[in-house]
Amino acid sequence: MKIFIDPGHGGSSVGASYKGRKEQDDTLRLALKVKELLGTQKGVEVRLSRETDTNPSITKRCSQANKWGANYFLSIHRNAANKAGSASGNEIWVVRKANEKTQYKASVILASLCKTDSLKNRGVKLGAPSYDNFGVNSGTTMASALLEVGFINNEKDNRVFDEKFDEIALAIAKGIMEAHSKEFVSPEAVRGDADGDGKLTEKDALLALKMAVGHEKKDMSADVNNDGKITPEDAAEILKKSAK
Repeated sequence: MKIFIDPGHGGSSVGASYKGRKEQDDTLRLALKVKELLGTQKGVEVRLSRETDTNPSITKRCSQANKWGANYFLSIHRNAANKAGSASGNEIWVVRKANEKTQYKASVILASLCKTDSLKNRGVKLGAPSYDNFGVNSGTTMASALLEVGFINNEKDNRVFDEKFDEIALAIAKGIMEAHSKEFVSPEAVRGDADGDGKLTEKDALLALKMAVGHEKKDMSADVNNDGKITPEDAAEILKKSAK
């Protein structure tokens, strides 16, 4: 499964701002964390439209995802109200003529986020606030959505964003997986994951073998059979599991 994450704005496009806080910074930081989490999932590939403070055009952001053959496109943003503090919560936008499946996927991601940060669920919205569609939704050939993670000019929303940052990123990652009928497997739950990337591979088996013979510092996550030791048998079991 290929997931394309688009951190909104960047470079000369600051996005919304409030008391020195910039949307372009929050979106990039969150997108990078979501990418890291999704990257631990077996069978999931993740790309970002930008990984630094740059501003690819909307056309380029969409074409990157289209050419790659992404299965899902999520653009991450922060909202802003005309009057500071007058609005709060999360919402997600899909193309105005989105089918039920696209709307469902968006609703699952939004519900996962709102359950975690406890902010108001403002719903799945069609089109764009003052025009037909957001370009990232109309320009992509796969199901897509634009997620607004709280209001940047609301003190409470910013406090939640900062204090629950890791949980918010995890909620988005879990929501994306759930929207595609897949379970998010916590990296900590992967026994034998010697290199800590959340997946079992031949590299983990090799590391476990090196630990068993004393050529690598022992990491008990490689103790697959939970006998308190790391042995060649653990390495063999990891190799067997990685092949599944």
